[in-house]
Amino acid sequence: MAYPFSTEQTMVRNRWYIAATSDEISRDPIERTILGKVVAMYRKENGDPVAMYGICPHRYFPLAQGKVKGDALVCGYHGFTFDHTGDCIDIPSQGMGAKFCQPTYSMEERGNLCWIWMGDQDLCDTALIPPYEDFGLNQDGWYDSSYNYFHMAGRYQLLIDNLLDLTHLPYVHHHIPGGDSLAKTKNSDSERDGIFYFTRDTVVPWNPFHQMVYGESAKYEGLAEVENETAFYGPELIRTGLGFFRKVEGSTNIPAELGTIHIMHGITPETENSAHYFGFAVRNFRIGDKGLDNFWHASDSKIREQDKIAIDAVEKRLDASVELQKELLVRADAGAIKVRKRVQAMLDLETK
Repeated sequence: MAYPFSTEQTMVRNRWYIAATSDEISRDPIERTILGKVVAMYRKENGDPVAMYGICPHRYFPLAQGKVKGDALVCGYHGFTFDHTGDCIDIPSQGMGAKFCQPTYSMEERGNLCWIWMGDQDLCDTALIPPYEDFGLNQDGWYDSSYNYFHMAGRYQLLIDNLLDLTHLPYVHHHIPGGDSLAKTKNSDSERDGIFYFTRDTVVPWNPFHQMVYGESAKYEGLAEVENETAFYGPELIRTGLGFFRKVEGSTNIPAELGTIHIMHGITPETENSAHYFGFAVRNFRIGDKGLDNFWHASDSKIREQDKIAIDAVEKRLDASVELQKELLVRADAGAIKVRKRVQAMLDLETK
């Protein structure tokens, strides 16, 4: 078994994962390992993204170190050429192709994200991509910004656990005002349309961080009652946020028109013990405000870097620690435990 699951396989394969942001993929091939496989990605002449197994079958040279010619990928070692479907269409030393097809993977570009399916092709369905309308991406009246990326030297489930248990905020993200309020909250959960929602009710002080996000017009004092919701769409995507502010105790109230900001966490397993972490934000206020974009990118990147440091530290000794000591689970782990069970059910379907 591989922590924290009861199966040796820990990566769910029959999901759409973020392979790259749109601006990462061009006519110059790039390489990224996803679900344990090296993938070379590039764009065809019409702009469509292509994902191909990234190791040449001749001498096992990385295909991303080659070049794109037309819609085909040319290996940079001996010139073996594979069209966008994977067919080997040219071997220069022989003056012909070969009856060989390099594996390729379905890709779907939506907005600024390129999704990849590397599981059972018979189960591949673009309707399984997380619903953009639930978090505002590519929707009227919403605006996405502040994209960032981190490589995690830790298994993807550690990041999922981290996002489902925000009691780490005052310790890992101690620079954020009001984090102490999340150390103990009233929690509840629900499921709608296959999405797991975990909600925390708490009271936080209105502080300079909120002021910076919502702007000069949002000048308030006192305490804000907040409903903070985490949405688990699957092991590939999680939504968090600043929360839904209901009121400020005291002389002023926070109006509903403050707006909503969704903090998005794209999680793509690299190997059994490492992951790609894509971040961005979607909001319905201060649309196009570059000052807020820059502030959010800097703040969000700092927070994600702190999570990376913690998760990487856990992974270094995790397997040995699990052998020596049983994991201590507490009430704050309620959301993470329920999500682990959901992921385990997905793994069971793929391994039975």
